[in-house]
This record gives sequence, C-alpha cells and structure tokens, in this order.
Amino acid sequence: MYPIHVWHLRALALLSTLLIPFQASALGFELGESKEELKLDYKVTAVDHGTGRVSITLLIADTGRLGPLDAVYLSIPAEDESGRADLSLSLAVEEVEGGLRVRTHLRRDWAERGSLQLRTSHLDGKQTPLTWYYHPIPLTGHLPEPPEPKEDHAHDACAFKPLYNLF
Repeated sequence: MYPIHVWHLRALALLSTLLIPFQASALGFELGESKEELKLDYKVTAVDHGTGRVSITLLIADTGRLGPLDAVYLSIPAEDESGRADLSLSLAVEEVEGGLRVRTHLRRDWAERGSLQLRTSHLDGKQTPLTWYYHPIPLTGHLPEPPEPKEDHAHDACAFKPLYNLF
C-alpha cells in the first residue's frame, strides 16, 4: 500500500489535468466604443466583380488602444439570428508599408451579413488574463452598389439561320 501523501499527490495531479481545459477558455467581449474613441485608423475597400462575389481589403494604419492585435476574423452570423455563426475564421494579416493589410474574397450575400473583427487580448496597453476583446467592422456600409446585369448577346451571332424555308 502507498502512503496517504502519495495518493493525495496523484489525485491532485489527475484533477488538475482534468480541469486545465476549463481554466484555459477565455471570454470575448465586444467593444462598444467607436473607431474614433478607440483611436483606430483603418480603411475598408470593396470591389464587386459582378459575379455575386466581392473582394474586401482592410488596411490598418494604427491599431490605437487595441494594439497589438492578436488576429483579424471574418465573422458571418447565422441567418436565423440565433447568435451562432455560419462562418468564423481567422484571416491572414500581412505587414505592408504603412501598417497591416487583410484581404478576403467571398459571396456578396455573406458580405452583406458579415463583419471583420479586430481581436486583441490588450486594451490600453494592458493585458487581461483569459479575456479578449474585439471591435466589429460591419461590411455592409463598405460594399459598392451591385453592377447592372449585362445582357448576353454572345449567342446572337451563332444562332442557327436556315438557308431556305422548307415549309
């Protein structure tokens, strides 16, 4: 038989191993402050390709009170407004002259519902353990008007024209 103190150590080790996943999950909070209040400097541009898809580019010149950023996410909420997301994924962030750049290409109907989220674990230069914050940038206000559908005359020149009428 093992002495009691060894059994206690093994039980404590097992219990701490089981509880690690619960302790490591962090809480995320949406920041209600405006772009100006957070001292953010960014520009969103969108190009509608006329195919039902758009290209979105986010240029971040200054991360303001959120710096340093941990990630930029594309978030598309579910259509049923259940609070779940149809799509949520981290986008690649490139360092370019003058700041950071994020690009994505997606369906227009998704972009109309979606937003970009600037995520960080810092606020005002202070890091809070097990907490992260995000500033949402709705894409709706940045999308251009959809282009007019083009008439397809490609088949007019190829239309079958009989040489003579049999009837």
